[in-house]
Amino acid sequence: MRRPLSWLVAALVACLLAGCNSDGGDREKPEAADRCNGVDYADVRGTPPAHAGTTLDPYAATSAVCAAYWLDGGGRWFVPQGLAIEGETAFVSGYRWRERRSERPCQLLVVDLLTGQTRQFLERFEAAVYGSRPTYCRHGGGLELTGHGLWVAESERLWLLDPALVGHRDPVLRVWRLQRPIEGSALVIDGDRLGLAGYNTMHRGRISWFRIDDVLAPGRTLLARPESTGRVPERLQGITAGPGGIWLSSSRTHCAELSTPGRRPLDFVPGAEDIELSGDDLWTLSEASARPYLDPGEALVPMLLRLDRKAVLSGRQADCGW
Repeated sequence: MRRPLSWLVAALVACLLAGCNSDGGDREKPEAADRCNGVDYADVRGTPPAHAGTTLDPYAATSAVCAAYWLDGGGRWFVPQGLAIEGETAFVSGYRWRERRSERPCQLLVVDLLTGQTRQFLERFEAAVYGSRPTYCRHGGGLELTGHGLWVAESERLWLLDPALVGHRDPVLRVWRLQRPIEGSALVIDGDRLGLAGYNTMHRGRISWFRIDDVLAPGRTLLARPESTGRVPERLQGITAGPGGIWLSSSRTHCAELSTPGRRPLDFVPGAEDIELSGDDLWTLSEASARPYLDPGEALVPMLLRLDRKAVLSGRQADCGW
């Protein structure tokens, strides 16, 4: 998605005013192989959650963190799930926690990475999927940004939004139903392919691949016959295309594993959800500090983190013991 030159100039001015080239929360060592060395609680950008403590707990990937953020725009019951990065902007999907899973609406935050503040917040979105009566998106587990728009995956549907309309007016461009066993707990776009993957706590899950051109065919509203299928790790939370192939994160709130092509799973960020690669950076979300899931014995982890990719890959082998 292209942005006007005026937007870039404004971002550079904001960067200078925010002191983004100073220490300012980005603990980077440009001349070193491990260019980041973690952040302190005071370095985390955004408004801290009132329900959490004031000390960050250590975990395996702590020293690889370059910058971290709290996500305050969605309210105290927001649970982050999906992530897309574009320049100094983060798009974060998730849901408003409620006891019943069927009543957890998808929500969307647009976050300024220079300040940590939420620029736009979409409380809920819906469309006439099964007839004239609108159906709202639930959970919002997967997120991708392409020239076509912002893709949001949920268990039973796939949505395409106009990112420029988020927070202003109805952003829904299209919506597709998913036919079982296809499930949209996580989403990845790899070149001209779109993958929808499922979450399973008992065994490995399934990923279904579609050609994007086929998905976007005029009049198509159902995704039923994937071009191909494959397997993904147990407790899959996030997925992205990276060097060597597909990268995946699996987690619970106390432990996480990062799986990359040709390697054994590595220790990662507790509660890790979606992942994104951008140059030397590996971005992830964590739900570990979301109010519904923060237990006294678990780590206080910022909700959005930027990590040094090489430092994470040099970490120790994971042993979450699912």
